[in-house]
Amino acid sequence: MQTMRRKPLLYPILGFALAHLLTGAKPLAAQDSCKLVLDAMVKLIDTPTHVFATMSIGGQPQTGESIYVNGIVYTMFAGKWSAGSTTGKMKEIAEKNRQTNKTTCHYLKDEPLNGEAAALYSVHEVSSQSTSDSKVWISRTKGLPLRSDIELNGGKNTISSRYEYVNVKPPM
Repeated sequence: MQTMRRKPLLYPILGFALAHLLTGAKPLAAQDSCKLVLDAMVKLIDTPTHVFATMSIGGQPQTGESIYVNGIVYTMFAGKWSAGSTTGKMKEIAEKNRQTNKTTCHYLKDEPLNGEAAALYSVHEVSSQSTSDSKVWISRTKGLPLRSDIELNGGKNTISSRYEYVNVKPPM
């Protein structure tokens, strides 16, 4: 998305980061770990969620926020919130990507995060556009992601996201 003025990559990147984690492997018996991770990411879309992201895209550090609530994805850009995509559209993209991307996932260990029991998974994904390696912490009690760290294309671009689920409301 480009406009006449220089616009940070934040707006498309936050959606891309979530879509990247939502994509997933073709069904294989050995991919049970991927099913757990992907189920958690889809559950996130259906749950009121506030995402706080820190990223380095092309060496440029950026921060951003997104809110998923009432079927709408709101994204903060230049200090202002705007309604963007719908959660339904995000699910459509994820399903399409599931058919073409190659994803492998591995349970690493249980690791508490902010006082909450969490399972830590590694995710390796290859798509036609990029390769990524991620770590995803999933709440043992809620089945929702608590944090994700993504390295795209060998670590040239990174995105670290934290997910909150309490008192989430539309920003407008």
